[in-house]
Amino acid sequence: MAVCSIRTRFFLVILVPLIAQAFLSGANITPAIASGEIVSLSEAVSESLANRPDLKAEIYRVKSAKERVGESKSNYYPQLSLSFETIYGNSFFGFFLFPGYNYADLNLLTVTLSQTIYDFGRTGSQVSRSRWALELEKGREAEIYQNTIRAAETDYFNLLSSQHQVLADKENLADAQEQLARAEYRFKAGDGVILDVTRAQVNVESDKLQLIRDKDAARSIAIDLAQVMGRSKSERIVAEDVSVDPNKESLPDFQADLARAMKHRPVMIEAVDQVRMSRSALENARSQNYPSVTGLFQSFTATMPQGSLPIPYAPNNTPYSTINLGGVINIPIFEGGLIMHQMSQAHYDLSSSIESRRSVRLRVITDLKKAILEIRDARQRLVEAKTERMNAEKNEVLVEEAYRVGSVHSVDVMDAQAALRQARESVIQARYQLMVGYADFQYARGTLSVESLSPSGR
Repeated sequence: MAVCSIRTRFFLVILVPLIAQAFLSGANITPAIASGEIVSLSEAVSESLANRPDLKAEIYRVKSAKERVGESKSNYYPQLSLSFETIYGNSFFGFFLFPGYNYADLNLLTVTLSQTIYDFGRTGSQVSRSRWALELEKGREAEIYQNTIRAAETDYFNLLSSQHQVLADKENLADAQEQLARAEYRFKAGDGVILDVTRAQVNVESDKLQLIRDKDAARSIAIDLAQVMGRSKSERIVAEDVSVDPNKESLPDFQADLARAMKHRPVMIEAVDQVRMSRSALENARSQNYPSVTGLFQSFTATMPQGSLPIPYAPNNTPYSTINLGGVINIPIFEGGLIMHQMSQAHYDLSSSIESRRSVRLRVITDLKKAILEIRDARQRLVEAKTERMNAEKNEVLVEEAYRVGSVHSVDVMDAQAALRQARESVIQARYQLMVGYADFQYARGTLSVESLSPSGR
C-alpha cells in the first residue's frame, strides 16, 4: 500500500508537471509520436506551393496576359507584309476568237508597309486594358499563393494540436489505469469499496475510446495536409513541433493593419485592377467612334510571258513594277448599333466593378476585425488555460495527499484528475488556436508569405 502510494505520488508531483510544461512551452514531441514521415512547417508550405495545380495554372495565365500586352502594343509599330500570286488562266472566248491563243501565266509580287498614324487613343486604351488585365492576373496569383500557405499552416497546426492531444490522452489513460490499480488494491485489502473499482474501470474504458477517436482525428488531419501538399500516396505525415511562444507577439493595431491590408491584400488589389481595366475598356469602346489614319506604301512587281495575249493593241508583256504611296482614313458611320452596345456594356461593366470593389473593401475590413478578435480571444484563452492548469495541478496534489491520509475518497481523486486532464486539453487547444489565429491575421492583412511561417517571424 505504501509503495503504491509513493509511486503514484511521484508520478503526480514530478512527471505530470513536466509533461504539461512541454505542452505549454512547445517542446518537441515528435520523437514520442513519430510513426511516419516527419515534415517541418517550412517543408509543408514549400511542397504545397510547388505542387498546387491551380497555382501553376494561374502562373501560366499570368504569362498569357503578358503576351496580350505585347499583342496590343503591336499596333504602335509598322506592319510589313509580303504576298506572291501566280495565275494560270484561260479565256473561253479568246480560244475561239484569237487564233493561236495561249494560256496566260501571271506572277504578281506585292510588298505592303502600313503604319497607324493616329487613331484617337484606340491603341492606347487597348494597351492600358491589357496591362491592367495582367495586374489582375498577378493579384489572383498572389491570392492563390496566400491561400495555399494559409491552408498548409492551418492543417499543420491542427495536426500538431491533434498530436499533442494524443499524447495527453495517453497520459490520461495512464492516470486512469494507475487509479484502477490503486482502487483494486484498496478493495482487495479491505480499505476500499467496489464503487471505486467500477468508477475507475469506466474511466479507463472512456480514456481508451477517447484515445482511439483522437488518433483517428490526427490521421484524418494528416490526410488533409497531404492533400494540400499535393501528395497522393497514403504514407502518414507527422508534424514537427514548432518551438515558439505565440503569446509573446504584440497585439495587432487595427488602423495600421487596415492600411496595410488595403495595400497588400491580393483580393483588394484585384478589385482595384478590375475597376481600372473596366475604365480602359470603356475608353476603348468610345474610341471606336473616332476615325483612324493609316499610312500605306505598296510595291507591285508583275511578270507575264511574251505573246500570251496576241492582241494588236496589247502592250509589250515584259516584267514591270509600280510603287504606290498614300494613306487610308477610316471613318465609322453606321455599324448596326455595334459600337453603341459595346459602350453600354463597358459602362455597365465599370459600374459593376466599382460596386464589387466596395464589397471587397467591406470584406477586407470584416476579415481583419475578425482576425484581430480571434487573436485577442485566443491569447486570453491561453492565459486562462495556463492558470486553470496550474490550479488543477495544485488541486490534484492536495487531493492526492488527502486521499493518502484517508481524508477524501477515491472519487475525489478521480475528479481532480479529470479536472487536470481538461486543463491540459484547454492549454493545447488554446495554444494552437492562437497560432492558427496568427496565420488568419496575416492572411487578412495580405502579408502571409513563406518568410512568415511562425509568429516569431512576423
